[in-house]
Amino acid sequence: MAEETKSTPQTTAPVSPAGATEQILSSREGMAERSESMWSIYLRRFRKHTLGKVGLAILLALYLMALFADFLSPFDMTWTDKTKPYHPRTRIYWVYDGPDGREFRPYVFEKRQVNVAFREYGVYPERTMRIVTIPPTANRPQGLFVSSAQTAAERKAELLQGAANYYRIDMNSDAMQRLSAEIDRIEQDRDPDARSLFRVGTVVDQGVERLFELTIAKGNKNFVSFFARATPYRFLGLFTAHRHFIASETGGFFFLGTDALGRDIVSRLMHGSRVSLTVGVLGATLTFILGLLIGGAAGYAGGAVDNVLMRLSEVVLAIPGIYLLFALRAAFPADLSSTQVYILIVIILSGIGWAGLARIIRGLVLSIKQEDFVMSARTMGLSSFRILVRHVLPNTMSFVIVQVTLTIPGYILGESALSLLGLGITQPQSSWGLMLAVARNYRVVYQFPWILIPGFFIFLAILAWNFFGDGIRDAVDPKSKH
Repeated sequence: MAEETKSTPQTTAPVSPAGATEQILSSREGMAERSESMWSIYLRRFRKHTLGKVGLAILLALYLMALFADFLSPFDMTWTDKTKPYHPRTRIYWVYDGPDGREFRPYVFEKRQVNVAFREYGVYPERTMRIVTIPPTANRPQGLFVSSAQTAAERKAELLQGAANYYRIDMNSDAMQRLSAEIDRIEQDRDPDARSLFRVGTVVDQGVERLFELTIAKGNKNFVSFFARATPYRFLGLFTAHRHFIASETGGFFFLGTDALGRDIVSRLMHGSRVSLTVGVLGATLTFILGLLIGGAAGYAGGAVDNVLMRLSEVVLAIPGIYLLFALRAAFPADLSSTQVYILIVIILSGIGWAGLARIIRGLVLSIKQEDFVMSARTMGLSSFRILVRHVLPNTMSFVIVQVTLTIPGYILGESALSLLGLGITQPQSSWGLMLAVARNYRVVYQFPWILIPGFFIFLAILAWNFFGDGIRDAVDPKSKH
């Protein structure tokens, strides 16, 4: 009798049916116990795209900077100190040696031009006295009066005359007498960098009674602090505020230097981002609407409508975009306001950008309208407009979103080119392209290279939009490795 051989079964951990199902589903992309929407799949794929997330983070930071530019910038956009053109970036000293010993108190030195020809700056002497006015509204310019005279009497006389001219107050008035006494008190203070907030009085400004205030500063230092009181602004257009995220109450703090008119580069950058960043989004949105409607109508209607609309788009595509951009802008009056110019730029950019998108949408619609769900909608008696809007065009959204994110950088460059050549945003408004206009002079670029900083921000914004667009494209592409 043949000996029976018994095989010893391997001991394995029991797997429950639920666990086996979970293992199978987890190994397949897009499968779960519940049905998952396409937008959830797109979001999950985008989270795996590193460069896309980096681009999104940069864009969020830039657009938040544009939204809260008034609060984040040290000065108002129109703030100007004509005595400090091309001021270099100020060095921050973190430890202050005061009368009470060493302490952490960041400050920068107040400087003046010592060589006008070469734009060289030197530090004011320690005996300097200054008056820095605090305007009640954003429409009133700030006043800065500095005296480095040898005697205290001469310094006081110069400061009183400057304040009287600024506020248009009689030298013999009670307010000027009180200001004179306050200047004497600051002069006698043992602190070499004493400060005093002085209220000149109240005046009626545009029908509203407001306080007129100024800061009396002794010495040559400007202390930098968070949430400092500086130039006024309209916070999101709602109310007037004076607090800035980081600033110096007595001025003189230029983190990236100043431009040819003595305006702070950082403040101009932040306020200019509102134009340079939003013109791309608004232009692309308008292009998206025009391209979607025109291309969808041409593809779905066909016949004569298709011929007319596509011939029109071919005419627009045949004209070089940059020359058409310049010609359309030059055809309008030169005395337009900055708001009108901004709206005009958005319309021009959209007017030359819709044609390419419309042709692609037409091709997609020609394919989609032959699908079974479109045939079923026709059988149910739905109108052509309802079928186009509710069933056909939504199926092109994945492509359209990708296309819009990848075309926004072109609109940013278009606005920058117009402003750079003097056909876009005009003074005193700001945009990155307008700030780069002075870079056409090689000598200026060689001597003051910090004026090229807006170009870096243009490059950063375009790079971020391209990264974000690549992430969106890979997320909606069914053949993507993500």
